[in-house]
Amino acid sequence: MGTFAAAPAAPAAQSAVTAGACSVDTAARGIATAPSGSPVSVPRADGRVDQFQVFYDSTATQGLPFVWHRAQAAPGGSYGAWERVSAGTVGPKASFVTAVENAAGGLEVFWLDHGGFCHSVQGPAGGPWSAPEDFGLRPSPYHGFLVLFKRSNGTLIAMASSGKPDRSMESRTQLSSDGVWRPADSLGKVPDELVGLSQPDTVTELADHRLKVTAREWNRDRYWQITEVAPNDGLPSGWWPAQWQLCATRECA
Repeated sequence: MGTFAAAPAAPAAQSAVTAGACSVDTAARGIATAPSGSPVSVPRADGRVDQFQVFYDSTATQGLPFVWHRAQAAPGGSYGAWERVSAGTVGPKASFVTAVENAAGGLEVFWLDHGGFCHSVQGPAGGPWSAPEDFGLRPSPYHGFLVLFKRSNGTLIAMASSGKPDRSMESRTQLSSDGVWRPADSLGKVPDELVGLSQPDTVTELADHRLKVTAREWNRDRYWQITEVAPNDGLPSGWWPAQWQLCATRECA
């Protein structure tokens, strides 16, 4: 496996720092020692596939792994060497990573960091990744991870359950026209105060381009659904109904 050319190690006392509320380990040298979980594949518009993988690093001072990336040079071709995305650490309770190609042809990767999600972007031409930034969505403990969905018009939506009192889930939208992530919006509230949702189970774009989302309660086999009032075009916000509806079946038919 390839290695990442990192800066010389800093003293251990200075190795654990925060970059935009994202935890980083600046002393780790970038050695992909052992994988955690399976690779996440991201199909590209040009037919290539990129992959992301969480790797532990034997030189890490915090014992936490990092996100690495590799890409095909041509559709169906071999992958290049693994390269570390950043010194941003993953975990500690789960090694979650997900990624997507945006409308401009760049890559956006998200990973779990102490209960919230961090975010980094690579431009369409490749090259260095942006510094890790806090993405702002933070589920309650054990309520799942982040789910990404690309609409047919290229708009991206990120969704995660929420522990805020006025919402059971929230979302952020990135329009294909400008590539900017909008602030988090409420994605409805389950009417039962004692119920919490996990991450979305399914996200479906209907024929009229509205999204339908289903989600399981985080601690039992009961499902809820919500459908957009109108497709979100970015302005104004608030396209989701106020409340989720209980499903009659697991499929929420």
